[in-house]
Amino acid sequence: MPSAAAAKKSSNYRDRVMTAWRLFTNYAYDFRRFRNASFIDGVRTRENRRAHIHLLAHMLEYGMSLTDPRSGFGMDKVRMLAAETAKYMADYGADETSDVGISVLAAYIAFNAGTASDASEAQGLLDDLLEAGGSRSKPVVGGSEHVTSEDITRSSGIDFLSFMNARHSVRQYEKGAAVDPAKIERAVQAAMQSPSSCNRQTCRVYAFTEPTSIAKVLSHHSGNRGFGDQLGGVFIVAVDLAHWNTIGERNQCWVDGGMFAMTLALGLHAEGLGTCMLNWSAARDQDRMLRRCVGIPDNEVVITLMGFGHMRADFRVPVSRRKPLSLVLRTEPALT
Repeated sequence: MPSAAAAKKSSNYRDRVMTAWRLFTNYAYDFRRFRNASFIDGVRTRENRRAHIHLLAHMLEYGMSLTDPRSGFGMDKVRMLAAETAKYMADYGADETSDVGISVLAAYIAFNAGTASDASEAQGLLDDLLEAGGSRSKPVVGGSEHVTSEDITRSSGIDFLSFMNARHSVRQYEKGAAVDPAKIERAVQAAMQSPSSCNRQTCRVYAFTEPTSIAKVLSHHSGNRGFGDQLGGVFIVAVDLAHWNTIGERNQCWVDGGMFAMTLALGLHAEGLGTCMLNWSAARDQDRMLRRCVGIPDNEVVITLMGFGHMRADFRVPVSRRKPLSLVLRTEPALT
């Protein structure tokens, strides 16, 4: 008969094996989604092509925003952008995405006007796209634009540290107080200004403000106990993996999605609403249930949920004392 120590050791071993297996299956769950949705093996879907057009356009806009770019830079990207835009219009017609490609090509030609660069090839590619796309009633601006530091500082002149110190994770709300849709739209528009990798704008927001919808979504999350029924709304922030095309970008969704979610929370804060992040650190079974409930497609990754609503006039929040600055800020660490 095995000893108690041996039985405990065997049990611990089985637990470790099962934990390792669950970890592996969850990594495989994520691997399959990234492999199927991204265009790491080439463009396959409309969203892949949209992403590629935005990526190529950004590369040219990046060059046009430098202090002293090389004359005629980026012709390889010009050819690729023209080809991708032409394929997109052939398959899906002219729309806002093809406008991006056309506007940046036009800006590139204008940028190189008067230089030693021969823009005739780029002009020919643009002419072909304009002919294929027909007329669009609302022209769009592409390329680079002139700004001044004075304009930027004038518009951004707030005490941001005080603004941030006034932000809390709120868990007490005015139950039944409806949130103005205009406030939601303004907060999402603010979040859309968040940086994204090569301006691919990968984030999506699923917004729910009806009490029955809020309750159904929150039934898949345990982090709202004690206040979920008071919320005026809940967001699901997701990122579309169809925008990525390299192995190094396999975790980029968390970077783009995290920046977007934080800006969205600050946008709601600026609108006078309370917010509470509801972290989505979920295993695959829980993730699948939320996806089925909301109809989130397989090519999207859920980054976080976010509860929001009207704050009570007087309430309590956790102190959540911050670490000393010295534990966070590393100034000029030694380099090798």
